[in-house]
Amino acid sequence: MKLISSYSRFLNRSLFLFLFLLWSCSGQLNKKPGKAEVLPITWEHLSSKNGDIPAPGPSNQQTASLILDVDKNGINDFIIGARKAAPALLWYRRLPDGWEKYVIEPELLAVEAGGAFHDIDGDGDFDILFGGDTSSNEVWWWENPYPDYSSDRPWKRRTVKNTGGKKHHDQIFGDFDGDGKTELVFWNQGDKALCFAEIPEDPSSETLWSYKKIFTWEEKIQYEGFSKSDIDGDNLLDIIGGGMWFKYQDDNTFKAITIDKDMFFTRSASGQIKEGGSAEVVLSPGDAKGPIRWYEAVGAPLISESWIAHELLDSMVVHGHSLQIEDINADGFPDIFNAEMHTPGHKEDASCRIFYGDGKGNFTLSVVSTGIGNHESRIADLDGDGDLDILTKPYTWDTPRLDVWLNNGTKKSEAALPLNKWKRILIEEELPYRAIYITAADVDGDDQSDIVAGGWWYKNPGSAGGEWKRNTISAPLNNMAVVFDFDSDGDTDILGTKGEGATANSEFVWARNDGKGNFEILDNIPAAEGDFLQGVAVARFSAGGPIEVALSWHKANFGIQMFTVPEDPVKETWKWRRISEFSQDEDLSADDINNDGFIDLYLGTSWLQSPGNGSDQWKLHVIGKETTGLADRNALYDFTGDGYIDAVVGLEFGTDILLFSSQGDPTVPWPRRIIAEDVGGGFSMDAADMNGDKKIDVILGEHRAKPSNRLIIYENLGGINWKPHIIDNGLNTKIDHHDGTQAFDMDNDGDMDIISIGWYNPKIWLYENMSIDRNP
Repeated sequence: MKLISSYSRFLNRSLFLFLFLLWSCSGQLNKKPGKAEVLPITWEHLSSKNGDIPAPGPSNQQTASLILDVDKNGINDFIIGARKAAPALLWYRRLPDGWEKYVIEPELLAVEAGGAFHDIDGDGDFDILFGGDTSSNEVWWWENPYPDYSSDRPWKRRTVKNTGGKKHHDQIFGDFDGDGKTELVFWNQGDKALCFAEIPEDPSSETLWSYKKIFTWEEKIQYEGFSKSDIDGDNLLDIIGGGMWFKYQDDNTFKAITIDKDMFFTRSASGQIKEGGSAEVVLSPGDAKGPIRWYEAVGAPLISESWIAHELLDSMVVHGHSLQIEDINADGFPDIFNAEMHTPGHKEDASCRIFYGDGKGNFTLSVVSTGIGNHESRIADLDGDGDLDILTKPYTWDTPRLDVWLNNGTKKSEAALPLNKWKRILIEEELPYRAIYITAADVDGDDQSDIVAGGWWYKNPGSAGGEWKRNTISAPLNNMAVVFDFDSDGDTDILGTKGEGATANSEFVWARNDGKGNFEILDNIPAAEGDFLQGVAVARFSAGGPIEVALSWHKANFGIQMFTVPEDPVKETWKWRRISEFSQDEDLSADDINNDGFIDLYLGTSWLQSPGNGSDQWKLHVIGKETTGLADRNALYDFTGDGYIDAVVGLEFGTDILLFSSQGDPTVPWPRRIIAEDVGGGFSMDAADMNGDKKIDVILGEHRAKPSNRLIIYENLGGINWKPHIIDNGLNTKIDHHDGTQAFDMDNDGDMDIISIGWYNPKIWLYENMSIDRNP
């Protein structure tokens, strides 16, 4: 596969690879390159009984748990809920050497099993939600007070529901009706109903949330358990629970499809545990004795008879109240975590187990512990080292008690550079006007990467902390679109428009470089059609054909357009044409998506197949749908290591980072995963190997986050698991990132640095990567 961007970007990243390999050969790194080795997992056991973790309590009925990054530092914390004695909710905040306990809810509440988290009030941090048990008809949410925390300061509690039936065992958040907004779904066992609630416009008010019942029953049974996946491949999240899945209908209702009518009182998990086809479902008895099974749809998942059950154990599970699907051993295939309660439950035979999957429907059983109670135990990275650990929470056995099992087996290669050593440098205090793009290239031929943005270029002073002198490219080129060696003379030229910032202008000129950063402006380019650019890609889109420049505009209905660079780009007039009426009006990436030898265009959730002959017969393929909002920035690489191209997509009006995987046939819908949730927009994103482990990571700069815009690297741990590294929390500056966070080696030291640019605050920033010791 060939990734085509600007010529200078290719050279810059090639230089990074060369310098990194040179550095590794010097003895700093001693591992051979290749696919990451999956090591056997060992578990380090920590327990509050041994003083390793602050003890919860005093309640002896620990009903709930959540794992989430409460304080936005990139490392997970966890929440413990309890009833029968106060406090009802505790937060365990992760510190470098353990956990510190904070009280969230000091009062006595009848907290039931379940719970969920989401940025309910839209202020940029996770809030939490729990429901009442058989003694309560209430559901509550707590507002995260980020960044003002105190170990004895409770969070503000607000009521979601205080009428109707009692008992609310399990809740889940997601956009289940495709309206771009997140909803709350919860079981109300006392009302014999599955309930669907829109988050109010002002959830911080004291007004109760409105909700509707989307499923009811009359039998003397109880449904419970939740998961969410796109079951039928329509790129809409579906609700899974109670042995069923629920499909949203066009009339704003949900249709219940039975998976297994006998598995109603169960825990639910879902995911792509077998490659290809629909997502699979796993069901385990949570408060009973019964089988643990995984289910696949061998026909249409809308037909109950299509669902085939596969036994995971020969014996029965007893109160297997903990169930989750994760890639625990980082081999690229999801595994199944299941654990039993002790009392009530399997007593001394209570097992915590992992079924390691191979992606083909085969599993290998491994037992982590026996005789220790598990209730709402969960899997996540608890110590920030990039692998998945286990939080064990018993219900009533030996309580108050907590246990943690730290995964010491799936360590990163020693060749990986650290991602926590960064220096932020302000390059431009205030641009004369907003610039659409920012990039880096060696403009003046001194083998240093300079910065290009808007109508200017900034000379690299030779050290990242030096003075970056601003130089005007030359009027009337006011908005750089792309840098490329258009005249093939060995130096970087610049193509751009005459408009400033978001001013509508589709007139192009190009700046011919003399190799020293002096430019001759040439206007032998016809005008295009559009307002201001959102996507540009340069490539030879046909075998042996000319260099061409694809364009995507901000305003709708302009399609995808193309400039063809003539053999003599100085004396001959460039040609313009429209190659597609369809456009997603955002970013463009170019690569040979279907491996036919021709470079195609990726648009966000669709791609245009190059005809390979210079014609305008580009075939459209729609590969998926956003979770919420609209596709904005994107990047094409093999992120999963399976040899096929994938796409990472950031969102406008959405808070997820998405990963679409082609898996061999890019003309059919691509399976979608979520890399990260609740980020402050996907307006500024790039992808590169940031730590030298031969896996492509994702860099995201937030644009509309609250209370600040962070810069985050999502470290690729194999394509399924991603570890966030917050390299700038943005709290002490008004930085925002817009079409920025671009990775280049700006100081020629062999690691990737990051340049970025703001829109609300039009400044230019350089983040210098300090991971390689220059004086070993």
